Amino acid sequence: MATVTLPARDARLDLRMTADNRALITQAAQLNGTSLTDYVMSVVIRAARQDVLQARLLHLSPDAWDDFVAALSEPDTDAMAALRTHATRWDDPANSRAAVVDGSRS
Repeated sequence: MATVTLPARDARLDLRMTADNRALITQAAQLNGTSLTDYVMSVVIRAARQDVLQARLLHLSPDAWDDFVAALSEPDTDAMAALRTHATRWDDPANSRAAVVDGSRS
């Protein structure tokens, strides 16, 4: 049987909240059969990933989509060819999802 090694939890996130909010979150964790830390992590990470995904989505009207597809069908200009060799933000390890999730990037 394979052993799964989880990444070390080496970063902290401290929160100030009302006692009522703490009690509600604790109750939700208990109802889910998990620790408070694991419950908060699962909910917050899920929400953070959704927010990041939504920020990266491209929303276009049908007409704008048609214009976009038409532009992609055009032959490359010299400027567009140069862009294809340019390093992207997502190629930079400092911008990786792992860096965002573990809090090492602000």
